[in-house]
Amino acid sequence: MGGVILPTRLLHKTSMTAERNPRWASVVDRSGNLHRMTDSLYRSEQPLKGHIDLLKSLGVATVISFRAFHSDWRLLEEAAMRRHRIPMHTWRIRDREVEEALRHIRTAETYGAVLIHCQHGADRTGLVSAMYRMVYQGWSKEEALDELLHGGYGFHSIWKNIPHYIERLDLAAFRERLAASPAS
Repeated sequence: MGGVILPTRLLHKTSMTAERNPRWASVVDRSGNLHRMTDSLYRSEQPLKGHIDLLKSLGVATVISFRAFHSDWRLLEEAAMRRHRIPMHTWRIRDREVEEALRHIRTAETYGAVLIHCQHGADRTGLVSAMYRMVYQGWSKEEALDELLHGGYGFHSIWKNIPHYIERLDLAAFRERLAASPAS
């Protein structure tokens, strides 16, 4: 008996009926994969012009992009928002880029709320979100990985290197390097 094999998206999503961990980022706008992590930190996919008014209403003053090949500078400049770009390649995560991202988030939070994003708001953004949780909020690796993989942000399971990065991380040494490096 022959059949057609249909491709499926390689995502981890939380069922809409599943009970969501209340510590995980809360949904602000599903159309932009926009979630509130803290009162001063949001995560999303690549923002579009139609998202700018909502971001401003949330007090977002700075947008940090992890996209390696595309820039949102013109859009954010027109919106008079601070912006920073830390190009990350999903297939090759480097400590220095993650450290730079966390330093920039902490510095930017002094100016108002911060939005972090990549193309889908799932993989690179998920990694930086998990690292923020562990470094600044004291979450365990297991808690951060659970949110990354099951939080409903659309993590693509093809990027096995991202959970492996977290699993192999020497968190104490990472925190020491981060504390020793200059602020942005």
